[in-house]
Amino acid sequence: MAFSQCFSFLFPVLVIFLLTTSSPTSTEAQSTQDLIDRVCRQMEEYGFCNNAFHENMKTPETDYVGLTAIAIDLAIKNASNTYDYISLLAENTTNPSTKGAYMACECAYGIVKSSFLTGLGYFNRKDYEGMLEAEHDIPRTQANCEARLSTPPTPNPLADRNRQMRMLIAMALVSGHEIPQD
Repeated sequence: MAFSQCFSFLFPVLVIFLLTTSSPTSTEAQSTQDLIDRVCRQMEEYGFCNNAFHENMKTPETDYVGLTAIAIDLAIKNASNTYDYISLLAENTTNPSTKGAYMACECAYGIVKSSFLTGLGYFNRKDYEGMLEAEHDIPRTQANCEARLSTPPTPNPLADRNRQMRMLIAMALVSGHEIPQD
């Protein structure tokens, strides 16, 4: 009888304790997902953004600094690969109008890559305002390429690459704006 009275008193306390405490890993992982959701819900494709972050996280928990690092890294890789691809397209076309569009895109992606590299330098020094300033004009620069290739009769072999780049730029800027400024 004494056991049941003790148990009936301790059981609710134990249940409350267990419900209010959870493992740090699950709390941190949920917190990270909340941050990812906050960024990705602002993107044109939530799934692309969410997958990009999850596929490139080194640990299950991160903050906005970590998410920004991932986005900048992916943006630099994408800009570099797209720049190289555009160079090949420009080399292999004989149509002057198409060649001009490719050359404009090559220049735009060179600027995008350079701006992200400059931003990365600021990021590595924890100068997040400088990073955002260096990356400020990237969306407009990249959009110039899209505009040049969307004008008929130029076909747009960069449509998917431009779409991905547009989202990576937005991911880097949105996550970067979320970093608390000192």
